[in-house]
Amino acid sequence: MNQQLLQFKQKYQGHWNATGKKQKYLYIGSFIGIIAILSLTIYFLTRTDYVPLYSNEMSQKEIGDIKAALDKEGFADYKLDTSGTRIMVPRENAADLQVSMAAKGLPKTGSISFFDMTKDLQFGATDRQLDAMEREALQSEVADLLRHVDGVKNAAVVISTPQDSLFVREDNKKSASASVVIEMEPGYQLEQQQVQVLYHLVSKSVPNLPKENIVMTDQDGRGLNVQDESTKVLDNYEMQRKIQKDIETDIQSSLQQMLGTIIGQNKVLIQTYVRLNFDQVKTKEDLVQPANDASKEGIAISVEEISKKYNGRDAAPATTGTGETDIPGYATPGGGQENSSEELEKRVNYEVNRISNEIVQSPYKIEDITINVGVEPPDPKNPDSLTLVTQRSIQQILGNVVRTALSDNPSLQDQDIESRITVFAREFSGKAELPQAEETGSPFPAWAIYALIGAVLLMALLVIYLVKRRNKHEFEENDPFPEIEAARLEAAVSVEDQKVVIKRQIEGMAKEQPDEFIGLLRNWLSGD
Repeated sequence: MNQQLLQFKQKYQGHWNATGKKQKYLYIGSFIGIIAILSLTIYFLTRTDYVPLYSNEMSQKEIGDIKAALDKEGFADYKLDTSGTRIMVPRENAADLQVSMAAKGLPKTGSISFFDMTKDLQFGATDRQLDAMEREALQSEVADLLRHVDGVKNAAVVISTPQDSLFVREDNKKSASASVVIEMEPGYQLEQQQVQVLYHLVSKSVPNLPKENIVMTDQDGRGLNVQDESTKVLDNYEMQRKIQKDIETDIQSSLQQMLGTIIGQNKVLIQTYVRLNFDQVKTKEDLVQPANDASKEGIAISVEEISKKYNGRDAAPATTGTGETDIPGYATPGGGQENSSEELEKRVNYEVNRISNEIVQSPYKIEDITINVGVEPPDPKNPDSLTLVTQRSIQQILGNVVRTALSDNPSLQDQDIESRITVFAREFSGKAELPQAEETGSPFPAWAIYALIGAVLLMALLVIYLVKRRNKHEFEENDPFPEIEAARLEAAVSVEDQKVVIKRQIEGMAKEQPDEFIGLLRNWLSGD
């Protein structure tokens, strides 16, 4: 057995000595990598996955109570997080521990319902006790509601409600009030719309609580206030002012670019002023139109015809009886006239097209515009050197801009357009610095960029050449089969140079491997 182990050891040492440096490094690296992978796999498969016993953060006192209860039960496989406000337990034991702690009444903080407060309430509790419990439950529910808002980590709410009285009139009834402290997530900042949502939630959750009676701050004591009407008006003014300036700048930049290209950037100066209509008008139209445009009639949906005829005799005019057989004071009937009548009635119900349009006109319409253009003539000392043709061309260009901007005004005449345009020629006393767009190109000249690219390519080729040369030199030094290379060398040279080649090999072997050369020489001598 020992002999086999010794042979295996000698065989392994021989194979290891015959292996090159790169292969040795490869074997060692592979062995270390396999060990590392196996270690990590075993670690991740066998480690305990800890989860928070309760998701919400608790006070130090409550953490101590829960920790004492776990130690009393003999459960020691838990740990505290870095902040000390949460207890971490194994995932498989979390549910059982929550039930066990709930049976002991832990934790004592958190969302408490009115039922939880009154389940152990004894008989004879007063109204003040019930009101206090109800207010406490309401505060807990409102705080839990605020925690559902994005960015709110925790919330504390204190509500003050006035006492009801039978002798207070409705108009003199006091309102409730609330104080709220919001703990924000790290690095989170509430926007004004979110602050309004928080105020709205608190106001609608508590009866008779107006927003004016709510005080809200963050954990650093900074007030979270809702903007008043004056602030909103100021914000609207700033927004409208910015929109007006943007439109003026766009028109001015477009004209400056076009006229500056024709006349010269430093030869023209443009000033534009616009008046906008910021009203957003909503119009509703209820139109009734006939179904048939030719006859201007609708569609008959029902027709009713009624025909009536009458036949009879008219009563003749009677006279008071005066004859022998007549009764005084009574009219004597006489013969009447035969007559007839006919009545026709036709009723038709028509259906028409009923169209309902809701039109919302977009704001930011240009109601008026004024453009002033100053042009420096070719001869600054002579304003008449700017020809009349050039002035009229500039006025025509500006007139097209004004006509397009005021296209919603159908009563606009040519003289109205000309009155909004001013073109004057004079020498510029100072050159205005025109705003220029940011150049997206490189600040370096093109030849410098090309030279830099060429230098980088040259350096890359030089590095590749040096790396290949170094690798070739290392391969020649670590080649485990030098006799193969020698054989190739002998086959490449001619027969006349074989002696020279052999001599050089012997000299090289004597210099590089003197021990092996001495051993080989001794073998030759002993053989002789």
